[in-house]
Amino acid sequence: MTIDHRAEAEWRPLDWMARWLDAELDSLLDSLVDYELTEIPELAVARVDPRGEIRHSVRVHLIALAESIRHSPCDGQLTLPSFISRNTRALARKDMPSLPALLRAFEKMHAGLWRRIAAALRDGRYRLEPEQRAEVLELASARLFAYFQTASKETAASYAAEHALLHRRSMSRRSEVATALLGGSVSAAEAEQALGYQLNATHIGYVAWVDEPSGLDRLDGVITMLTERLRPRQHLSVPADDLGLFGWVTCHNGTWREILRELVLPAGIHCAWGSPQQGVEGFRASHLDALEARRVGQATGLTDGSEAVVFDDVAVASLASRDLGSASAFVHRQLGRLAGTDELAVRLLGTLRVYLDELASPTRTARRLHVHPNTVVKRVERIEAMLGRRVDPASLSLRVAVELAPLASSTRSA
Repeated sequence: MTIDHRAEAEWRPLDWMARWLDAELDSLLDSLVDYELTEIPELAVARVDPRGEIRHSVRVHLIALAESIRHSPCDGQLTLPSFISRNTRALARKDMPSLPALLRAFEKMHAGLWRRIAAALRDGRYRLEPEQRAEVLELASARLFAYFQTASKETAASYAAEHALLHRRSMSRRSEVATALLGGSVSAAEAEQALGYQLNATHIGYVAWVDEPSGLDRLDGVITMLTERLRPRQHLSVPADDLGLFGWVTCHNGTWREILRELVLPAGIHCAWGSPQQGVEGFRASHLDALEARRVGQATGLTDGSEAVVFDDVAVASLASRDLGSASAFVHRQLGRLAGTDELAVRLLGTLRVYLDELASPTRTARRLHVHPNTVVKRVERIEAMLGRRVDPASLSLRVAVELAPLASSTRSA
């Protein structure tokens, strides 16, 4: 086809470019599709009709490019038609091609169009004067750069927005199924299919939360880092509310406790873990343990620290504190003034807890508390004076009272 502008009263190089795109559309499509498939082989992976799909996407952008040339001012901001965003979102829903491959395809389309335009301007059949060819080449270069820069930016934004929407829908659906599984209103088979998580395993449930919504990104990072260390066979997490999430892992061995104890949580991020439990019922039981660990941890202030709370470490306090009123009375009968909230009582109670853990060894207690053994001996003497009796490390009542003391203090404060 011949495009002749010599008879026009006003020479407009962008009109020539738009008409050239219309006239050469089919030829451009074939060459650009061939070029992209050769340069970016992953565009053709896992597609029923890769050439047809790529051809459609290229056609959409050639039409949009022609429209932008006709209707956008030369020095104004380029605006893409809405069908570009719709096409991008459709690609994102299939996740084919990937965004990096799609952006590389824009680079190849840009380069391919530039070469074709330069070749066309050298072709005498378009009957353009030298100065006209130079003007077209200059404006075409600027317009191609502007179009593909804008297309890349808007494509990345639309692709990410669609993926975020799909992720929210997926997480919402997973949360619904997990809640139904916890409530017993969905079968194990249906839950496994929807969650992609096998239930015939040993599960360890956890609850993770933040103080402010702005910390959710950091929480995701902490959970990602932790799962990389745990290297679980499976990991499932679902939103719990606006400030946290519920999760489950199935671990290879028992080292998960040691890994958790080594974990230092950033300020404002909290985590409580259940006990290992088997099967569907274990999925539910470990989740309840994690919730209980959070309750005890919040009541005792353990979750205010930088360590995760593990249910097995607070199991006694959990079981014995179901009736907080009775538990508080028991603590004060056993500990007397040592159950107070003043600085001395708190320090001595902390020493007693470690002293009992270390089976009444002043040396080991001193090592953990970073003090001299003689300091431990003197503190124990002070503790016995406040108790009115000797410290018996074999006394179950004393051990339980020490574990319950933080809960009793929080109850009295409330």
